[in-house]
This record gives sequence, structure tokens and C-alpha cells, in this order.
Amino acid sequence: MRIMHFTLSKYICGMVASLIIFLAGGWLVLAPFALGYQPYGASWDSQTTNDFATGIPVAVLALVSFAFFFVSLLGALRAAGILVARQRPQAQAPVVTQAPSVPATQQSDLDRTLSTLAAALAADLTARRQAGSNQLNQVSDQPTDQAVNSRRDA
Repeated sequence: MRIMHFTLSKYICGMVASLIIFLAGGWLVLAPFALGYQPYGASWDSQTTNDFATGIPVAVLALVSFAFFFVSLLGALRAAGILVARQRPQAQAPVVTQAPSVPATQQSDLDRTLSTLAAALAADLTARRQAGSNQLNQVSDQPTDQAVNSRRDA
């Protein structure tokens, strides 16, 4: 069995070199204005055009090479077993089931807490409705008695 020694140095060096080249491309784009050989508001001279025409492709190429080094680093880490490849979710046909009955042992803590809360709220609502209907009956009886008494007195 062959033992593989994994080193990061070639990937890190490639990414660092790519970032340095990106900075050089950025400098080429900014140099005409930073060094002052492109006057503000004047039309671009050949030096400024040359710096832009060279700096932008250099910066883009450096970003692309950085991305390639990064992707190859991730691939090497996965091949070495340091990173685990993500499992892609597989599309499944929707299964139509009727009200699933889940045993209490398989319910999560959140499900149990929510079902307990719902039961407590339902009991409280029922108690309030019963108390409210009793109060309504008492209130509706009192005016009737007063109305009957006022008719007798009249």
C-alpha cells in the first residue's frame, strides 16, 4: 500500500501568485491616475489606454487562475479524505399519504411541546367559552327579571 503525503504548498503558492498578479493588474489600471500622468478630465492618452488594455486582462486572468487553484485544492482535499464530498439531494416523486400517525417515541421534542401547548390552549378556550356562556345566561336572566318586575310595578 502506498502512503500519500499531502502538501498544500503548491496550491497555496499558486493562489498567492495569482493574487499578486491580480494586484499588478489592478495597479496597471490605477497607475495613470495615481501617478498623475493622466490629467483629470482630459482625453485619454496612449499610455492610459495601454495600461487599461493590459491591466484588465491581466487582472481577469489572475482571478481565473486563482479560481482554478482553489478548485484543484478542494479536489485534492476531497481525494485525501480531509473534506467529505457533499451528497446531492435526489429528486423524489411526491408521496401522497393520509394523516401520518407517528408514535410518541418518534416525535421530536418540538412536536411534543407544540402538541402539549395546543392541548392546553384548547382546554383554556373551552373553559372560557363555558364560563362565557354561563355569564351570558346570568346576564340575560337579570334584565328579564327586572323587566318583569317593572311591569308588575306599573
